[in-house]
Order: sequence, then structure tokens, then C-alpha cells
Amino acid sequence: MTQVTGPPVIDAKKRLDPLMVLVLSPADLNELTKSRIALMVLVSTYVGFTMAGGRGGWLLGATLLATALACMGASVLNQVIERHRDALMQRTRNRPIPAGRITAASALVLGLAMALTGALVALISVNGLMAAVLVFTVASYTLVYTPLKQVTSLATIVGAVPGALPPVIGAVSASGTIGPEAAILFGIMFVWQLPHFLAIAWLYRDDFARAGYPMLSVLDPSGASTFRQILLGCLVLLPLGLLPRAMGISGAIYFVGALVAGVGFLGFGIVLFIGRTTRHARAVFFASLVYLPAVLLLMLVDRV
Repeated sequence: MTQVTGPPVIDAKKRLDPLMVLVLSPADLNELTKSRIALMVLVSTYVGFTMAGGRGGWLLGATLLATALACMGASVLNQVIERHRDALMQRTRNRPIPAGRITAASALVLGLAMALTGALVALISVNGLMAAVLVFTVASYTLVYTPLKQVTSLATIVGAVPGALPPVIGAVSASGTIGPEAAILFGIMFVWQLPHFLAIAWLYRDDFARAGYPMLSVLDPSGASTFRQILLGCLVLLPLGLLPRAMGISGAIYFVGALVAGVGFLGFGIVLFIGRTTRHARAVFFASLVYLPAVLLLMLVDRV
């Protein structure tokens, strides 16, 4: 097994230099802000905005800018908090903070600046409710979910709350209220995250164990409980994904597409539950990456 070493020592002068962020490479900045996750967040925010009656223009631009800044700021703050455990995991030890390419102080300045700027943009350019939801999302992710990961496997459920709020952010930006569109999108994204992240937790269970995270996949070495929870999530997601049609928010094309996507995702969950192998868990993970964009795109195309 490859030996995992801790983060390199950074001299005192650099520790006190918050401007280190200015010399970060684009690759490091992308890693620190998790830009790929931010892109998916923006897509779901846009879907919530559109489904709630938003029509684009300045309001959409301000909404996406505020959301992007807050999301990326939260990702930076998450890595500041988890830097010591990240240094113990093969998957994360080369991130900018544990690898020593930026100090925790510099990253903290960057994360707070981005999150606060996002909240201010929302408050000034959109509305107070969106700003409040945005602040709650960042706070619950960084101050509740992130520390809770070190304590209990239930953190996955808690973390699914801020992860499901981006479409709500988009919806309240467009309408100024939390309507049925926002509630349905929140439900779909909340449940979707459970099989998605549990599959990731199984694939990287050795890494999580090395860092001391009490993930379900670590506490459940046989995988029986983990795979059962994944299957349950896929099962609940099937009828939940059909609700937009039942509530008259989306049309027949969406219904058929969501049904196919839901049955397909459930099929992967069943195969994992029966086969119980890493290969099957990886298949569920990739199926989850197909399911959510497909459902969101169908919702946009066939909205009523």
C-alpha cells in the first residue's frame, strides 16, 4: 500500500500571507473552488429559476453570479476545515491546502470573501429571501455538515439539505417565494444525493477510514446496509421524479423521460444490491451522473 504522508511544512512568513491566492495556478483554483460542482449547482439553480417563471436578463445573471460565488466560497471553506484529514487521504492529499501550495489562512480569506460577496450580490441585486437561503446553504454546509462528517454517518443526510437548495435559490430569485416547483426540485435533489454519495463512500471507503471519517461504508464493511440504503434511495426517487407531471408542472415528454431514467437508475441500484461489488458501485455512481442532468433537462424542455 502506498504510504500517505502529511502536509508539507510551510514557513511562518507564508503562513501570514493571505495574498498567496494571487499566485495560484488555474488548476489549483479550480480544485479549491470545485468549479465542476459549481457548474452543476448553477444548472440546478437555473432550472429552479426557469420553472418558477423566471425569464432571464439581469435578474438571472445576478442570481447565477451570487450562487456561483457562494458555492465556490463554501467549497474553499470546506477544504480549510478538512485540510488535516484531506492530507491523510490519497484522493485529496494533493489538494492545494494539504499539498502546501496555499496556506489555510489565505484560503480562508478567499472563501469568506467569495461567500460574503455572493450574499451581498443576492441581497442588493435580487431579493432578501434569496440572500437568506444562500447564507443558510453556505452556513449549513460549512458549519454543520462539514464538522458532522467527523462524528457520524448521518452527516450524509444532513449534507443533502444544502446540496438540494440550489434550485430553491433559483426559484425564490424568480418568484420571491418558495412555491411547489422549488419544493419538488428540492425533494428530487435531496433523495438523489443519497445513492450518489453512498456510492462514492463505498468506492473510497479505505480513504475515508484512513482519515477517520465514520462513513456508513466504513462502519459497514460488508456493504449490506450501504447497498440497502442506495437501493432505497433509487426506489424513492422513481415516483418522486414523476411528481412534476402529476402536479402539472411538466408535460408528457418529461413523464416518459423521467420514468425511463428512474427505472434505469433503480435497475443499477438493484444490480448493486444483488452483486455487491466495487464495479457495481461505480456503475451506480455514473448512473447518478446521468440521471440528474437528464431529469433537469427534460424538465426545462417540457415545462408547462
